Amino acid sequence: MANPLYGIFGGTFDPVHNGHLETVTAVFDKCALERVYFIPAAIPPHRDQPDANAQQRLEMVSLAIANYPRFDVDDRELKRETPSYTYDTIKSLQTEDCSRRYCLILGIDALSGLDSWYRWRELLDSIHFIVVQRPGWEIPEPLPDWWQQGRTEFIEDLKQFESGKICLIEVEPNPVSATEIRYGIAQGIDVSTMVPHSVWDYIRTNKLYGA
Repeated sequence: MANPLYGIFGGTFDPVHNGHLETVTAVFDKCALERVYFIPAAIPPHRDQPDANAQQRLEMVSLAIANYPRFDVDDRELKRETPSYTYDTIKSLQTEDCSRRYCLILGIDALSGLDSWYRWRELLDSIHFIVVQRPGWEIPEPLPDWWQQGRTEFIEDLKQFESGKICLIEVEPNPVSATEIRYGIAQGIDVSTMVPHSVWDYIRTNKLYGA
């Protein structure tokens, strides 16, 4: 019997934007996920520290997904004082409910650097990966051995196998980025169409990013 899949979508969300929502919605539909958990990072190990504080980023994600009944925000990384390692987050989730089958949603650029992640082989043995094509990024050639071994074109494999599968999903790209949004706000450029209306109102009310 196939097992339901639960998506994990992490990031700094500084700020969360329409590109995030469109990507996750497409993955949710294509992979028939049960739920998706947005998990803001407190101390991201592979990028600069966020401009907005933890509470502000958490509130923006909550506002952004308010009308998506199958999307949830999870604040466990914001409660930790250690770097926001995905391995620790997954193990924490699995400790709470070991029956759930989790899939990490990420871009090809992120997966290409997986072998630099904390306890990455153990992470690979713990979950599946749903990989989204990003503009300007192609699948590495040749594929690393670990990627080749886990690679599948069939979403059903994610439900049949316990972990270790890597499935590439084609999603209509939205090139918007949080960096572009922050820069635009600081320069007085109208970026209001790049984020949900509720998030834009929050940014202006709290004068984030120089608004």
